[in-house]
Amino acid sequence: MTNTDGWTIPLQDVELVPERTLGTPTAQQLAHRLSFGQDILPVAEPYAFPEWCSYAEGLAHARTFRLLAMVCSFHPEEPDSSWIMEKGKLALSLRTEGETPPRAIGRRIDPGERTRPVNSVPSTVSFSFNAGLFGAGVQHPLGGSATGYDWIVQGYGENQSQLRWRFRSTKHHPLVGDHPLAVLIEYDPAKEHRVEILFSAELKHPTLGLRRHRGQLPVRSIPLTT
Repeated sequence: MTNTDGWTIPLQDVELVPERTLGTPTAQQLAHRLSFGQDILPVAEPYAFPEWCSYAEGLAHARTFRLLAMVCSFHPEEPDSSWIMEKGKLALSLRTEGETPPRAIGRRIDPGERTRPVNSVPSTVSFSFNAGLFGAGVQHPLGGSATGYDWIVQGYGENQSQLRWRFRSTKHHPLVGDHPLAVLIEYDPAKEHRVEILFSAELKHPTLGLRRHRGQLPVRSIPLTT
C-alpha cells in the first residue's frame, strides 16, 4: 500500500508480458517488477491541490468533478532476473457513453513533469607540448561543478480525453520507486463514463536486448461514478 497525503491506495502486482517479435527468442513474463493502484475521490482537500478545488468549485453549478489518484510503483530487478526497466508509459482514455459531447475531460494532471537533480563534474580542456626531452601538459577548467535536472516522469493530455505519462530511467536515477499521479476529471453526470487504463514498458536484458512488455493491470476499465 502507498500512503498519499492522508489516504492509502492499495497496490496490486502487475504482470509484464513480453510482446512477440519475429525472429527473436521468447522472453519470460515478469512479475514483482511493477505495482499499480488507483482510487476515485471527491475533489476536496487533502485529496486535491487547493487550486484544483477552487477550479472545481467555480464550475460546480454546471459540471461534476472527480479526482482519479494513481500510483505506479517500480521495483528493482530480482537476483534471478537481469531485466532492467528502461521506460514505461501509462495511458488513460476517458470514455463516455455514446461518445457524444460533452465528453469527460482531464482538466488538470499531475505531474506535468517530475525531475531529479544531477550533479555534473567540472569540465576541462587539456593542452600539451614538447620541450626538448620533456613533455608538459596544462589543464584549464571550464567552470566549477553545476547542478542540472533530468526528467523522470512527463505527463501529457491536459484538457483532453486521452492522457498519458512517460517514465524513464537515467544515468543517475534508475526507474525504481513510487510515482503518484493524479487527474482532475470533469464530466456530465447525466451520462455514463469509464476510464480505460493501459501500461507498457521497455526492459533491457544483457543478452536479449531491449524488449517491449505490456502490463496486465488488475483493473483496466473503471466506472467514473459509483
